[in-house]
Amino acid sequence: MQLKSFLCLVGLDNSKRFASISGLTYLALLLSVALVGPTAALYFVALLLAPVLALTTLRRLRDSGKGPQLLALTLLPFLLVLVTLVHIHSVMLLLTFVLVAALAVGYLAILPAVTSVNYVQGYSGPVDMRSVQPATAKANHRVRVEPTLGGEDVAANLSDNPEPIHRSEQSEQTRDTSIDQRRVRDRNAFDASQLQKVLLTNKKPLLITAASLVVVMLVTSIWSLIPESTPDDESAEQIQTEPATKPQATRVLTAMPDGFSLVLEDEVLIMRWLGETGAAEQLWSLATAKGDKTCSGLRFNNGTEYRPMVVDLLADSATEARFSPLDTEAIIIDMARRGNVSVCGYNFSLKGSQAALGKVAEFRRYL
Repeated sequence: MQLKSFLCLVGLDNSKRFASISGLTYLALLLSVALVGPTAALYFVALLLAPVLALTTLRRLRDSGKGPQLLALTLLPFLLVLVTLVHIHSVMLLLTFVLVAALAVGYLAILPAVTSVNYVQGYSGPVDMRSVQPATAKANHRVRVEPTLGGEDVAANLSDNPEPIHRSEQSEQTRDTSIDQRRVRDRNAFDASQLQKVLLTNKKPLLITAASLVVVMLVTSIWSLIPESTPDDESAEQIQTEPATKPQATRVLTAMPDGFSLVLEDEVLIMRWLGETGAAEQLWSLATAKGDKTCSGLRFNNGTEYRPMVVDLLADSATEARFSPLDTEAIIIDMARRGNVSVCGYNFSLKGSQAALGKVAEFRRYL
């Protein structure tokens, strides 16, 4: 078979030749993985194989009277197989696309030819592959020359020699064998033709079955590509979400004799009292220096003053003044030692405050 016939643009390929070339093209692509690995180098291999696949498809389509638009039936699965090998590395998905390619090749292979031509090794076209056969046959042909004696044929003189009869019987046996071989070839061609007719007659149910199988395999392949969550992933996700939610701070409260309370929220000191009514709102903010100016400072009777970070009126009618952790120890000591304190227009007596603070261990450690 001449290599030029593989690249012929106008010839014809019969079913067997088309199926053989297509199968070898995919086999060469798959074997190339063992040589160059599942890397981008496969694209170079594909550039060499794709024209061979495309041209044999065009010759088969021309042989079956179909349009060139069906060329996508073989080239698209070839591209999908290539992309799967290089980028996705999924065996199940690869098997799915190889099955699609096999079904496409099989469909084009069973299409009957629209013309009756003489194929040479499955090919008919301008590349004359028969031109080399006569020379070969001539070179291999041997002509038996009978020996002669005195210009007379020895075989003619030896008419009673049984050898010519033996050669005649052998010739008849050879002829009978040739007839038997032709009968076998005719019977095989009949079987292939019958198989082709059966496949074409039941084309619709076969296509439905093949499509269902491909869909099942494709869904299974996609499902296998979805990563499953593991306990480690869930733990990592939980760790990532935990910092977004602030843990509830521990509040330790002690009631003071004159109707207010001191609260420790971790290291932050909060002064809490009742007396205001209305909707919850912010009365003062040190960050903006806006709000009720009477709430801008906590003043003891000795003149010591501390600025609250924020003063809020809560929904339960309680007012809370929150101070910096840097002032916590100093304010607690002043609460235990001074006589009175004022904030937001309220004046509170600190008589008995040291005893109240000493009852709670969290406050006692500051004294």
